[in-house]
Amino acid sequence: MKPDFDAALQAHFKAIADRDLEAFRSHLTRGDRLYTIVQTGHAFTTPEESVAIHEQWFKDPNWIWEGQVVHKVVGQDVAMALVQYRYRAKPQDTPVVSWLTYVFELQDGQWRIVHDHNTALDYPAFARMLGMELK
Repeated sequence: MKPDFDAALQAHFKAIADRDLEAFRSHLTRGDRLYTIVQTGHAFTTPEESVAIHEQWFKDPNWIWEGQVVHKVVGQDVAMALVQYRYRAKPQDTPVVSWLTYVFELQDGQWRIVHDHNTALDYPAFARMLGMELK
C-alpha cells in the first residue's frame, strides 16, 4: 500500500519547525542528486549539501517557519506540493512570504524529496531580514 502523501508532507513540515535534522534528512532522496534551489537562485545539487545548509539554519533558535499547502498533485510514484510559507528571522519580525515547490518520489515505500525550489515573493524584504546586502 502506498504511504499517505499528506502525512509525509506534515512530517516534513514538523521536522523543519522542530529543527530536527535527522527527521529532515530521512525525508530526502536516497539518490545522489537533489536540487535545492534557495532564495538567491543558487542551486545546491546533492542531499549532503541540502543537509549542510539546513544544519546551519536549524542552529538558529529564533526563526519561525509556517508552511501551508496550496496545491498538490499525487501520482503513482511521483508527487508535487506547492507550499506558501511565512518566515520570520526573529519572532518580532514582519513575516515574508515565499513559495516552495517540493517534488517527491516514492522510494523504498516512503515519499522522499527529489527537488526543492524556493522563491521569495519580496526578495529585497527577505534579504534585509537576513542582513544580506543586495547588489
